[in-house]
Amino acid sequence: MKRSAAAPHRFRVSLVASVRARLTLWYMGAFAGVMLLFGGSLYASQVWLNSGAAESRMQTQLYQDSGTFENSYRQALQRGESPGEQRLSMSSNEIVLLLSPDGSVLDKRGPLPDNLVQQLWTRSESSSQLDISIAQPKSSSSQWWHEEGSNYHVLVTPVLNQNARIAVLMVGLERGYTMPLLTIWLFHGLGVLLIAAFGGYWLAGKALRPVKMITRTANEINATDLRRRLHFKRRDEFGELAATFDQMLDRLEAAFKRQAQFTADASHELRTPLTIIDLEINRALTQLQRPEEYRQVLELLQSENEQMAAIVNSLLLLARADTGKMTLEKQEVDLGDLVLASVERLLPLARQSQVTLATGDLPELLVSGDPQYLCRMLTNLIENAIKYTSGVGKRVHVELAREGERRGVVRVGDDGPGIAEEHLPYLFDRFYRVDRARTRQERLEGGDKPGGSGLGLAIVQWIVQAHGGEVYVESRVGAGSLFAVYLPLSQAGKSNMTD
Repeated sequence: MKRSAAAPHRFRVSLVASVRARLTLWYMGAFAGVMLLFGGSLYASQVWLNSGAAESRMQTQLYQDSGTFENSYRQALQRGESPGEQRLSMSSNEIVLLLSPDGSVLDKRGPLPDNLVQQLWTRSESSSQLDISIAQPKSSSSQWWHEEGSNYHVLVTPVLNQNARIAVLMVGLERGYTMPLLTIWLFHGLGVLLIAAFGGYWLAGKALRPVKMITRTANEINATDLRRRLHFKRRDEFGELAATFDQMLDRLEAAFKRQAQFTADASHELRTPLTIIDLEINRALTQLQRPEEYRQVLELLQSENEQMAAIVNSLLLLARADTGKMTLEKQEVDLGDLVLASVERLLPLARQSQVTLATGDLPELLVSGDPQYLCRMLTNLIENAIKYTSGVGKRVHVELAREGERRGVVRVGDDGPGIAEEHLPYLFDRFYRVDRARTRQERLEGGDKPGGSGLGLAIVQWIVQAHGGEVYVESRVGAGSLFAVYLPLSQAGKSNMTD
């Protein structure tokens, strides 16, 4: 059996490949990098720029250098050598001043002006009185000295020989640039915020790049060209969005094609009777003379007018159904009664077409529906079977049956020519007819067989779907056709079945 509609494609997204998972991993990686950068730079700045750490390093270096220099100078003075000839390992920003007890300069090294030597000597004398004594030969004191914008940390150390001070050694280091901890924290915090802002902007751009592609493609699509597709090979939310977008374009393209075909077919169907009417009116005005001939023309005009009215009414019904403005006046009805009424109404047409219209089992099947539209559905199916069976087959059969506990089925079969398989998917499309040429020729020749507009099965499909049912067709060339309509039973119908 062929279904009247296909199920939509479902797209499933893997959790591992989802955009949410990737964004989470990217965010975690970026956050870890920012934390490492912030912590590392903050630690390095704390070590090299913080005043406390810098002071500690400076004091350590001063004590180490002072001990080394004091030992070298003491040995040189004991041996009677010149202190200025001693080789000292000094840094570029380090100063060394060696003074005798009377204040004379024994050695001077580094960027130290001569006019400041006396000031340092005075400071050394003051320091020795406070902190340096014979009783404490190894003691030393540190002093700050500021000169012309330069800060020096000076360590004063006595040079002793058997507890006697033979010289005073002053070693100084220029204080490097330092920064308060709060300033360091604010500076690095601002840097991390800037890095996070640029990183977030980059991550957002990378994540939203597929959205830009979808937007660009959507802007390039217009009503006259719906062939563009995204074809994203991604198993994530954007792949799902792109697949949904492509499916939407497929539906729109199919809808526009149906609309264009619908307009062309409607124009053609209306043009044929209009052409016939125009030709007959011209013939009546120019050629006819007897009243009987005028009567024939008027009857033909009336027939074509009825045909156009039927087409317009069917189009209006389908148009209102598409917009959802149709309302069904549902009530509990017996399908058997509706089938009998439709068969009796179409018996004259069956006899005229030399087709036997028979009924099979007609059990009581109660459904909730609109009797008017259900009768129209049955009439369209039976009339369609009679029309295509005439001249080829001899029998149309209608029967009812229960399908399980919840559904009833109406079957309309015939022994006509059947329908080729390639036509089955399109039978319920509007204006679709398997043999367009035969129907059109019958109308032009004024035959007795009922002409068709290709809207009957489309109306059947809408009525069935509006009642919550389904319609199927199975057919084979040379073996006839069978239409089956499945409708849900009403609560009363289900109760009668169980009783």
